[in-house]
Amino acid sequence: MAKFIFKLNNSTFETENSIIKGSEILSLAGLGPVEDYELLQKINEKGFEPIQLEEEVDLREVGIEGFRAKPYRKIPIIVDGETYEVEECFMTPLEIMALVNRDEREFFLKEIRNGDVEVGYREDLEHKVGLSRKSVFQTCPLSIEYHLIVNAKEKVWNKPFISYEEVIKLAYGSISTDPNVCYTVIYKRGPKGFEEGSLVKGQKVKVKQRMIFNVTATNKS
Repeated sequence: MAKFIFKLNNSTFETENSIIKGSEILSLAGLGPVEDYELLQKINEKGFEPIQLEEEVDLREVGIEGFRAKPYRKIPIIVDGETYEVEECFMTPLEIMALVNRDEREFFLKEIRNGDVEVGYREDLEHKVGLSRKSVFQTCPLSIEYHLIVNAKEKVWNKPFISYEEVIKLAYGSISTDPNVCYTVIYKRGPKGFEEGSLVKGQKVKVKQRMIFNVTATNKS
């Protein structure tokens, strides 16, 4: 059976029906209750015209370039148990995590649907998530066990990134408070684009299994 494709807010959707109501377009995009959204159809470069919920649109018609949906009022969504009001009907996991100041290098986003169905966005950070008054999200720490080689000894690490200071602690157990002590951190066998290099104070690098770090301490006195 033929599929008919349309765009809504720059995301692509498909349906088996060539003639479709405005309410069905919103539902296919995961937006509901549909009464909370205004649906607009792009006519030409000059702009859009409104489509009513019960109004039918023929997707075979030449000139239909796409649709735009926007909420009539701010949408309350829940992230980590707190309510936030947003003006968009689609947001990416990156944008949602930014609401609660979560770093994508250390956390991923999980959506809780219908109270118990969990949908994780661990890898798909740019996915457009449809928002409604029932949207509930939770940020979760990334817990992957990496085996790193630090000064020729295997160390277990459970975060996707490691900092200059954290490498030193893996190597020596702590960082000296002596201002004359300086540390040099060099790595190799890193991830693509960061196969080898060095770290200085305040820097981080993405880790990879069996990544090698060499840490040396020198005393300037």
